[in-house]
Amino acid sequence: MAAYSGDMRRAAALVRDLSRTAGIPAPFDLTEFLARWSAQRGGRPVELLELTVDELPAGTCGLWLELPDRDVVGFPEGAAPTHRDHIVLHEVGHMLAGHRGVLGGSGVAALLPDLDPEMVRSVLGRSVYSDAQEREAELIASLIMHRSLIGPARPASGDPVVERLRRTLDE
Repeated sequence: MAAYSGDMRRAAALVRDLSRTAGIPAPFDLTEFLARWSAQRGGRPVELLELTVDELPAGTCGLWLELPDRDVVGFPEGAAPTHRDHIVLHEVGHMLAGHRGVLGGSGVAALLPDLDPEMVRSVLGRSVYSDAQEREAELIASLIMHRSLIGPARPASGDPVVERLRRTLDE
């Protein structure tokens, strides 16, 4: 239980920082969110790639390719918008948390035949993470969506008790 509590605190801190630096649109809009986050990361874009079930690594519903000039996030074609958003935010969670994957050159070559496999820095599919990394990415994705529902941060009230409650409740 203590490990989960630490994971939650770290994920919440990462999302608070993201909200403060890039902003999380409310209501949530994936395109706007990715544009804001890209700007906050010095213009490094996140490219979305719709994949067939056969193109996704077995047992996964999303993947992240880290390239020198951009990140590519794959998700299943036909995914409902909310499910697609969560899959993409899960992969963003791995990026925010600094997780790294393994290189899977042959799979990448089949997926993106025009891409030089040597340019791929890492490949992450949901099945290659440790349980702690997987849990952290899921928490981050869920917290980003939650932040989009509660809207932008409210101005400080000036009351220390209210401010402590807000920090405690992560609002």
